[in-house]
Amino acid sequence: MSAEPSVSSFDLLVPHPAAEPKAPDVAEDALRGRLLRQLFVLGRSTQLSAFMAAVFTEVIFYALVRSPRVLAWAVLIHSAQLLRWYFMRENQRVYPDALYTQGQPAGAWRYLMPLGAAAGAWAAAPWLLLPLAGSSPGLLAVMAVIVCGMLAGSIPAVAPWPRALGVWLVPVGLGIASRLAWEGGAVGWALCVSLLLFTSAMGRFGLTQHALLRAGLRGQLEKEALSEQLLVQSQDLQRLHRERSRFFASASHDLRQPIHALALFSRSLQRDLHGHPSLPVAERVVEATDAVSGLLNAMLDISKIEAGAVQPVFVPVAVDEVFLRLAQIHDERAESAGLSLRFHTGAEVVATDPDLVFRVLSNFIDNAIKYCDRGGVLVSARPRGEWLRLAVWDTGRGIRAEHMPLLFDEFYQVDNAHRDITNGLGIGLAIVKRLAALLHARVGLRSVPGRGSVFWIDLPRHAVATPASERPRTAEPTIAAPRPADARPRVLLLDDERAVGDAMRIWLAPHCERIDVAQTLEAAQAHLAAARQVDVLIVDFRLAGPQNGIEAAHLLREQAGWKVPAILVTGDTDPARVRAAYESGLVVLFKPVQPEHLLETVRTAAQGTG
Repeated sequence: MSAEPSVSSFDLLVPHPAAEPKAPDVAEDALRGRLLRQLFVLGRSTQLSAFMAAVFTEVIFYALVRSPRVLAWAVLIHSAQLLRWYFMRENQRVYPDALYTQGQPAGAWRYLMPLGAAAGAWAAAPWLLLPLAGSSPGLLAVMAVIVCGMLAGSIPAVAPWPRALGVWLVPVGLGIASRLAWEGGAVGWALCVSLLLFTSAMGRFGLTQHALLRAGLRGQLEKEALSEQLLVQSQDLQRLHRERSRFFASASHDLRQPIHALALFSRSLQRDLHGHPSLPVAERVVEATDAVSGLLNAMLDISKIEAGAVQPVFVPVAVDEVFLRLAQIHDERAESAGLSLRFHTGAEVVATDPDLVFRVLSNFIDNAIKYCDRGGVLVSARPRGEWLRLAVWDTGRGIRAEHMPLLFDEFYQVDNAHRDITNGLGIGLAIVKRLAALLHARVGLRSVPGRGSVFWIDLPRHAVATPASERPRTAEPTIAAPRPADARPRVLLLDDERAVGDAMRIWLAPHCERIDVAQTLEAAQAHLAAARQVDVLIVDFRLAGPQNGIEAAHLLREQAGWKVPAILVTGDTDPARVRAAYESGLVVLFKPVQPEHLLETVRTAAQGTG
């Protein structure tokens, strides 16, 4: 076999601590950037209201005092507002919204300088809008109310930046307070003290608003950082999952190769040692090899399901017929374990896939017998509303509550810390979960430690049978050249692993007229070019050359001039490769292949029924 680049160390499956990315400490800079952005965004939204407030003040005081100084103040305040508008636009040009939606790195002076100019204009308002002496208490009160209202309404716009609070509040507050103190008298001083207290209160309110805004933005930044960290970790987990899958696919493939050869060699040795004193040793080797092959094939089942190679066919199924098959398979084992195996069902018929249901229940029964020391096992079928529940009850040791959420996970086993392979790999229930999803069914369990467990699958009672036109098709039959029914096949084997090729040749040779073994596509083509007739092609999926087994089979068929029955043998468990194998239309066998099954498949293909 040609080996693809594979992972050779478990170190790749676990990230090294030194390799984990470390987030730079930029939280404070990001927070300042967002606060500054808030300052400009809110400032732009207050420009119109600030302009209207100035116009309202001009109109009121021009109507009250009829002084040309009102016009002078109007020029002053609107000049400051125009300057502020210009710098707002300039900031928007330097830091456009499309690029700086969450924050901006600099530019506070573009806000503070025109804001200071506007604050100075408002600080001059009571000196320019009010007579310098002898102002009536009414005018003083109107000015105080206008300034207080403006200060209160402006706090949210300047709260994001503490310096803006000082640049705005201090000049305006001192401007009006000093004018009220200049006026003197009980009313003047009372209003002066009130304005100072109000300005101080607005300052504290602004700082509180700033603290709340800062805390909210910090929380937002922390959530974004956490989300980014989770995204990075999720990507790392996906990468590790891919590496793990690639590692196990490569390891599984590399392990299946020698096990496949060993299974064929051991079965050939068992056959050739018939009547020899060493036969029991050979039989023990066969048993051990078969046990390992069974474990590897159990892992393959998950790959087939994930590859979509297992497609359910929903047909009307009589439940008692499924139970009869189960009884025939498990009765003898239950009896040898000293357990009773009973079935209870009525005349229930449901549209489902009988083979997949059989596999699910067979797994439940197998586990029940395995973990049951006394009593027995009951298999029942009972309608439950829109569902038909098929349940397997046992009187075994039961399962503790902490194990139940994990039982249907891959490789999880209860009370098998030493991983005794006689108890399997712990993937039977993982396969059950996947099969149940294919059947649109639900699986569940209940258990009482020391008293027993019940596992069930709920099948939909009103599922629709699959139309014949939509049922999966098997490999297309091949019409072979006419040969006597008892003729032994002529086989061409293409496998670049010498040991595997020798093992298959030794096992098949007594049953074939001729078996030619090639390690390259060119050598196989040379066999055909020598006018050697071939009845069956056996091609390995992974080859040393640029072509894979599917492509090689098509090339050999073209050279042969007819659609030679072809068997694709693969040790891959990667879902993509499994899917490609099944979609090729060839007969597919997975390593390690049971020798008898390989022989039967070759005979069937040679008869043109493959």
